[in-house]
Amino acid sequence: MSKNIKTTQAKMMQKQRYRLFITTMGAFAVLFISLGLLTFRLFENNLYNQIDRDISHQVDHIKNGPGKNSDNHENEKVMGPESRELKDNDANKADQDIPNAPFQSSIIVFSDKGKIENQDNLGNRYQSLKSVKLNKDDLNKTLTKKYSNFYFRTKLIKVSKGNTNPAYAGKYVLVIQNIDGQIQSIDSFRNILIIMFAVFWFISLILAFFLTRYSMSPIIKSWRQQSIFVNDAAHELRTPLTIIQGRLEYMLTNPNSTIIDEAESISTSLDEVNRLNSLTTNLLSLARSDNATDVYNFEDTEPELFLRDPILPFKEICSSQSKVFKADIDHNVTLHVDRNKIKQLLIIMLDNATKYTSKNGTINIYDRVVNNKYQFIISDTGQGISEEDKKNVFDRFYRSDKSRNKHTGGAGLGLSIAMQIVRAHKGKIFIEDNLPQGTKFIIELPIKKD
Repeated sequence: MSKNIKTTQAKMMQKQRYRLFITTMGAFAVLFISLGLLTFRLFENNLYNQIDRDISHQVDHIKNGPGKNSDNHENEKVMGPESRELKDNDANKADQDIPNAPFQSSIIVFSDKGKIENQDNLGNRYQSLKSVKLNKDDLNKTLTKKYSNFYFRTKLIKVSKGNTNPAYAGKYVLVIQNIDGQIQSIDSFRNILIIMFAVFWFISLILAFFLTRYSMSPIIKSWRQQSIFVNDAAHELRTPLTIIQGRLEYMLTNPNSTIIDEAESISTSLDEVNRLNSLTTNLLSLARSDNATDVYNFEDTEPELFLRDPILPFKEICSSQSKVFKADIDHNVTLHVDRNKIKQLLIIMLDNATKYTSKNGTINIYDRVVNNKYQFIISDTGQGISEEDKKNVFDRFYRSDKSRNKHTGGAGLGLSIAMQIVRAHKGKIFIEDNLPQGTKFIIELPIKKD
């Protein structure tokens, strides 16, 4: 893979990571803002609803007239302006020198022409309320108004002439309640929300950064593996094609040659065709596994039924190559497996062991049961695998020695396919050193429970 391609790919992945980061931050911002606005509106509405209920109670008492309820608290709300203001004035004697002191509620009685008729009863509150004007358009509306730098919640009503209280009868009455305390509470709550939003958004900024890196890591790894896979596959396909092309072009330079004369070129070309066929078959198998389209036919069976057939041919192969082959399969357990896939797995493992075991070496296959798991082990006395290579031998196209395939053949896909088969059976595969020399591959499969 060229340097320019790697640089372009790195920029693309960086761009994707940046987009994910921005999207995550946008999602956090929308979430926090929505939650903050909802909480603020609920808090604000709750305060205003409580105030409006109090105002509505006062309006009802004014319309119904005094003496409708024997409860002392209710009688206080329906008393006339004069007696109510007298009580208020007694309670506020200490505030006579502070005409603009905040207060909770009052009742203003207007004539039809808009003149305040209960000015004397308002006492020191009149200085704060004298700017209040009668606006008949506000009739029966609950509104928020500002008078003399104070905020009030107001409701204007028209009292019928038949009202039992002559002070209200036929007049416009404005029930007005100071809400400065509530406004301050709303402002304080809003400021707290803004601060909390800023703090948590900053925290989410940090979290989003690490979450983006964490979530993108498997994607980047998969994308890089795919790029390497495509690059290596193209390389592996190009090599035999180049050889075949070279041989055919050479044969064309000798048009009068017989088949016997070109037997070597034909044989080499056929070997490469077989290699291409094996490579494409393996690539197709891996592609199906990646796309979850590879079909497995699971059935209950015993190890001997699917291990015997692959073992016999390798005995003959090892004998012809002056290698020792030993087999000891004697455990009768029930497994739920795809027999053909396990046969393919075993052929891959035995072929791998045979390739890398030198003359007079030994290949051994045996089984055992460990912790209710069935294991069969393929060991060899070959050159072994280093600790670093053990981490990568199941990667596609990986070979610890890049020149191995010149002598042993293969493209480094066998162990990758073996790993896919083992995972599909919910099993595991381990690599251990076969002391004093060589390697052990341990395949572990679950035993079916009765």
